[in-house]
Amino acid sequence: MAKKLKIAFAGTPEFAIPSLRSLIADEGIEVVAVFTQPDQSAGRGNRLTPPPIKIFAEENGIPVFQKKIDASKIQKLNLDFLAVVAFGMILPSEVLEVPRFGCVNLHASLLPKFRGASPIQSAILSGEAKTGVSFMRISEQLDAGDIFAQFEIEIGKKNAEQLSVELAKLGDKFPEVLKKIARGKLKATPQNSAEATSCSKIRKADGRVSWEEDSAEIILRKLRAFAGWPSVFTSFQGKILKLIELESWQLPVGSRQNGEVFAEDGKIGVKVVDGAIELKKVQLAGKKVLPAAEFARGERGFVGAKLR
Repeated sequence: MAKKLKIAFAGTPEFAIPSLRSLIADEGIEVVAVFTQPDQSAGRGNRLTPPPIKIFAEENGIPVFQKKIDASKIQKLNLDFLAVVAFGMILPSEVLEVPRFGCVNLHASLLPKFRGASPIQSAILSGEAKTGVSFMRISEQLDAGDIFAQFEIEIGKKNAEQLSVELAKLGDKFPEVLKKIARGKLKATPQNSAEATSCSKIRKADGRVSWEEDSAEIILRKLRAFAGWPSVFTSFQGKILKLIELESWQLPVGSRQNGEVFAEDGKIGVKVVDGAIELKKVQLAGKKVLPAAEFARGERGFVGAKLR
């Protein structure tokens, strides 16, 4: 019987679970430890909440460590691989060469595009037709390591939450990739740094519409990219107004100001720099989601207002 590959796994969010699940399920792999971030305060009561990967690991009887990964700990584990998915912490350089076959990361983009913290949202915002995951050797430079394998999917009209689920499922390729590396059947290819693009962590402010700058297409991309959080929003009478559902506007918009709300043919629209968008559903801060036409009937100053 062939010796099992001995690995540790480092990950934190829900996105990492399919990868860990596939590694646990593979008979040729032994997952001996999981590293994740510390429990975080969450919710209205600021209750200490464990990362999703910790819950999953403990359910499967795998030891969990929530402190910084150090070389001495990795050496004691005598690993073949350290597998990493959305860990959220930088690995110390002295750790990278300790596992027999190194440290392999799953990154949610087709590298060298979208190195950084928001590859899924950035692919949507950039209007990419496809995205995917890259299995790469971790290097000291962020997401710049040599690539072992890539797997693609079409983006279509998916939002970030839907795309994240599909990309996470590609983590089931992890056992196949690691075993091929160990057998010498999969060689890493250097990235072309000249083609590299980077993306930063998404901030709450990124969801605000700039009516003086954003085209209709950009606003619709933002709606998909920021689904869940931070969402897409604007201000009406000093209150946050979330734009829950939008469509492109095909009717003439006339000589209106950017950000001006108007009604035509039973629809509610907003003028943007290159035309208009139709508001389908909106939500004022502290209120429930409403069809835009119903919201406009209840807020008499809405039609004709200039959103900020």
